[in-house]
Amino acid sequence: MNILLIMADQFRGDWMSCRGTDFVRTPHIDEIARGGVRFPGTVCNSPLCAPSRASIAAGVYPHRTGVMSNDKNFPTARNTYYRVLREHGYRVSVIGKSDLHKPDHFYGKNGDLPLMYHLGFTDSLDTEGKMNSCKKRGCLSEADCRFDTYSRDADIPEGLLAGPYQHYLREKGLLLDFSRDYYKRLFEKPVWHSGVSVLSADDCHDSFIGRNACEYLENVSDESPWHLFVSFAGPHDPWDAPKEYYERYKDVRFEDFAQTAPEHGPALSGNSGKGKPGWVQRRIHAESEGMGAQDLLEVKRHYAAAISLIDDWIGKMLAVLDSRGLRDNTAIIFCSDHGEILGEHGLFTKSCMYEGALRVPLIMSVPGATGGRTENGMAELVDLYPSILDMAGIDFDKEGLDGISLLPVITGNEKIPRNFQYSELNNTRMISDGNYKLIDSLNDISELYDLKKDPCELSNILADNKAIARSLRKKMNEICK
Repeated sequence: MNILLIMADQFRGDWMSCRGTDFVRTPHIDEIARGGVRFPGTVCNSPLCAPSRASIAAGVYPHRTGVMSNDKNFPTARNTYYRVLREHGYRVSVIGKSDLHKPDHFYGKNGDLPLMYHLGFTDSLDTEGKMNSCKKRGCLSEADCRFDTYSRDADIPEGLLAGPYQHYLREKGLLLDFSRDYYKRLFEKPVWHSGVSVLSADDCHDSFIGRNACEYLENVSDESPWHLFVSFAGPHDPWDAPKEYYERYKDVRFEDFAQTAPEHGPALSGNSGKGKPGWVQRRIHAESEGMGAQDLLEVKRHYAAAISLIDDWIGKMLAVLDSRGLRDNTAIIFCSDHGEILGEHGLFTKSCMYEGALRVPLIMSVPGATGGRTENGMAELVDLYPSILDMAGIDFDKEGLDGISLLPVITGNEKIPRNFQYSELNNTRMISDGNYKLIDSLNDISELYDLKKDPCELSNILADNKAIARSLRKKMNEICK
């Protein structure tokens, strides 16, 4: 069968209306859920872009790929599931942010550097990520990133452009205004700053990705099966939804939904950092200083608006599948690389082991399988590698994989055979058995949370439950061997 993998960047696992979350509207993601299986308990194996995506590509935990931060490239000697698909006759394509060679910060005018073929792609439109979409190729400092030494877009040398989206903006005369706006957001404004985009919805990064994905689906040959990886840049920060999408949410007051969505936690409480490591407390101070309730509300409005833009493009992709009669032979997967903490604990973005950053959406719709179901087991993003190859009917080497195929869960009555979930970064790691979560930090205090009694992770109970912590750490050390 054909396989359409749709990934959003920094998308919380609970911000979909199919999760019963009424304050954001995702009718097209909901459509995938009605035809598929939702895995609401899914965690990313690293709450950061490059490590998470490398782990998905390789089917193993980040410490086995060596990609534990955003400054590492995917090891080209290691196999990817993309390459396995290609070697078995699939046309394997990516449109959007791959992040498999992030430190290079160069993607080529058409996003089709030879490296992408080596990683497994027959066709690629590999774009910049959202925060890199304003920066010069290979910039090493804030000053190096700026384009505004030029007075007009046409004067900017193509050799300074990092990828396809910058070329698109330059050709439309939009790159200077966009990069100046982003420079202020990234380097001069607090992380919680929000404001509508200087671009129209049609020119935003996710529209560039969605439009190219639709064109691909309209024209892809049926002479061989295909796997298309559509990787949106949003709803990643900066918080800059296009005006027409922000208008959909400008009057929504997200705190009104506190009773129906308790997993979001208190909007501005719990941000003192009590019981949390020093590095987390320093982040709280840096990221929420000066923020008020209205500021947080505006961030959420922009975040929801960015989700709606992506959802609309998903709807257009589904319409193309229907118009070509491809839906009955195409598996559709929706997920994110990691979550978004979105003001909880006074933190934003990711790179921490709290639930908002760890939990991601995962929906799998497979032709012939019963849809509209929910599986609450312990899924992980590392499961995508074996699941997708199983969907393709490929006999592959499972030796050394950390992922577990979810296809038997989707097509039958099996449960996920996993009792722990694991995630890691270069300075912190996490293990959870579903009831308790242990977080270890490098050269700092550890944390233990009772997720049943304290889902917002406000009370570190390690001091009174050291035996539980020892048991979880033993399992974590076994995983890391």
